Amino acid sequence: RLTSEERKSVERMLKTSNQMSQSLQEVAFTNKWCKKDKPFSGVWLARGTGYPIVGRFFIKQVGIDKIEGFVEQESRAKIFGKLALFPGGTQPKEKDSSRGMEWFDLTVQWSNGDLTNVGVEYNTETKESKQLQGRMNPIRTSLKFPYVHYRLIPGTSEYDEDFGNTGSLNKHMIDTKAKEVYDKLLNNIYAVSQLYENISFERLADLFGVDVKGAEALAQCLLKCGQVTGAVDQEDQMVIFEKPREALKKFNSQVREVCNLVQETYDGIVKFDPKRAAKPPKPLNADDEKVDSTKVSKMETE
Repeated sequence: RLTSEERKSVERMLKTSNQMSQSLQEVAFTNKWCKKDKPFSGVWLARGTGYPIVGRFFIKQVGIDKIEGFVEQESRAKIFGKLALFPGGTQPKEKDSSRGMEWFDLTVQWSNGDLTNVGVEYNTETKESKQLQGRMNPIRTSLKFPYVHYRLIPGTSEYDEDFGNTGSLNKHMIDTKAKEVYDKLLNNIYAVSQLYENISFERLADLFGVDVKGAEALAQCLLKCGQVTGAVDQEDQMVIFEKPREALKKFNSQVREVCNLVQETYDGIVKFDPKRAAKPPKPLNADDEKVDSTKVSKMETE
């Protein structure tokens, strides 16, 4: 349960519910993706610039040299890109992996059809582009980069090209005390969603230590941030949770793994001894001997 001080903090946060939803989204994303060995993962803010480098960039480092993500919401823009130890992806004579990945480029696919190539430098004279020109600073708190923006001309499949731009993103740092409160809210709503298919605003208010109106607003914020999936039923005054299909996905994945292992084992046996290859069943013909049903019945009774 929340302490009295934390409940007061939640009440203040609910006065600006949109801001609270954004903060919950940032904390949920950070908790899931930010690791010490993945410095590019996090929420990156664009300040002092205009479109297309604007808003919150949610970036996750999904491999040693790959990044994915979105801007604000996945419906607005999707991000995918790559990382390298050195600019342009060139490898030195003596590899120095201790530096970690510093250079990057990424593509932002906007929902309106525009494209932005971040970390790409374009030479208008030679018509050549250099990739992996964006760089993370040594203390891993900012990204600086050139970028090329392609604006889709309405009603066509052609683009207006905008070259020679530079931009930057700064890693968003969440206040420690506020994060503790957000973590409690996120963990609590997740636990509730695992126990109940639905829960009334009144019961939710009791669990979180807020009034009923605050519980409804809090539920809206928690659902909006993506920690759990569900909907608010205002008529019946309750939250209805949609059970995730992760367990089914995990089971299906395990079945596929077992099937693959069986197939690999079979292939190995056949390769070693081709005579053991399975033969297709012989189709039944009219002349094939048929089973006497009376004999079968007699055997079953015995």
